[in-house]
Amino acid sequence: MFKKLQRRYLWGSTIILFLVIVVVIGIIFWATSNTVTRQTQVFIDLVLDNDGLLPEKSEFAPQQETFLALNTESINEIRFFSVLISDGDAQVISKFMAAVSDEDAVNLAREALKKQNDSGHLNHGRPRFLHYGRKTMEDGTTLVVIADSTSRYTLTRLIVIYMAALWGVILILFILAMSHFSKKLVQPFIESDEKQKRFITNASHELKTPLAVIAANNEMSEAIHGKSKWTESTSRQISRLQSLIESLVVLTRLDEMKEIELTDVDFSRIVSDAAETYRGVIESSGKQYEVHIGQEIHVNSEKRTLQQIAVILLDNAAKYCDEGGTVSVSLTPKGNGARLSVSNSFAGGKDADTSRFFERFYRQDESHNSGKSGFGIGLSMAKEMTEWLKGKLNVHYAEGIITFTLDLP
Repeated sequence: MFKKLQRRYLWGSTIILFLVIVVVIGIIFWATSNTVTRQTQVFIDLVLDNDGLLPEKSEFAPQQETFLALNTESINEIRFFSVLISDGDAQVISKFMAAVSDEDAVNLAREALKKQNDSGHLNHGRPRFLHYGRKTMEDGTTLVVIADSTSRYTLTRLIVIYMAALWGVILILFILAMSHFSKKLVQPFIESDEKQKRFITNASHELKTPLAVIAANNEMSEAIHGKSKWTESTSRQISRLQSLIESLVVLTRLDEMKEIELTDVDFSRIVSDAAETYRGVIESSGKQYEVHIGQEIHVNSEKRTLQQIAVILLDNAAKYCDEGGTVSVSLTPKGNGARLSVSNSFAGGKDADTSRFFERFYRQDESHNSGKSGFGIGLSMAKEMTEWLKGKLNVHYAEGIITFTLDLP
């Protein structure tokens, strides 16, 4: 149990850290990419305002947006070209891109001219990141400026890759560190659980002796004076306490179980025997009993544990079935495993919180004054036993019927 808690704590914290890293790197990449785009577009606007030529140092005024890092030196690092296009003619005004010929520059400018917006990207199907801007001149011609921001985008990507690699190493170190320290983090819970188990074991042992004495005295009183409602009440309470002690001991042993040996088990036989055991109890109380058990259904499980689960589910159904209601038992194959369904009429289930039915000591009647016997331990035991068998135990309520479904692989 605590190893599972340790793993959950480890992987939970790792996933949270991983998501934080992804979000941080994503924000940095988004912000940097947008800065490059904005910086390029501001530069293009400067060239457009200067009729397609690079502004002179004396004409360049630093931008108010200091985060763009544009100055008299940085604008000379940006690769660009400008083309003036008239009805059927095109003229390259300036070109600071060695990888682009005049012909390519004209073709790219014409492509930009076909775009709907006056500014944007020309990156479709190209390995380079090209931005364009255009404006209509006073004589009716169109000036197109295209700038290359490939180097800055490449630098941005490299920074993000290096950051991701660095944080990846940090994440690995975090996992290694947490795998070590998580043992110390759950240590107080382990110590508390061990104290609880010792208390239950010692209390169970100490309670058996006085209960045995009370039971013997009650039997002696019945032998001398005969049975009465008082002695019968005492017998019932002794039986309830003995059942509680046995259940607490079983729960303690379940927590201590580390491995369980699985073998081929005739599940049909186990369910049939358990169902027949409860037939008299259910039918004698005026309730209907429906049993549908498939033959020769085998599962890879543990016989004694399966018997206990089947008995718990049938006992719960018999105990909480409405007067004149119906208890149904069904066993069918499911894939390579099997499905056991035990249902009963339960009008009170409409307002019940079925999600809490498997909690230890939970009872729908919080006052514990219900006429139903029990301490709310059985279903919790069945749930834990099912988990040890690598199965699933679920509860479902619909139309006045509550159904417990056991699925085994």
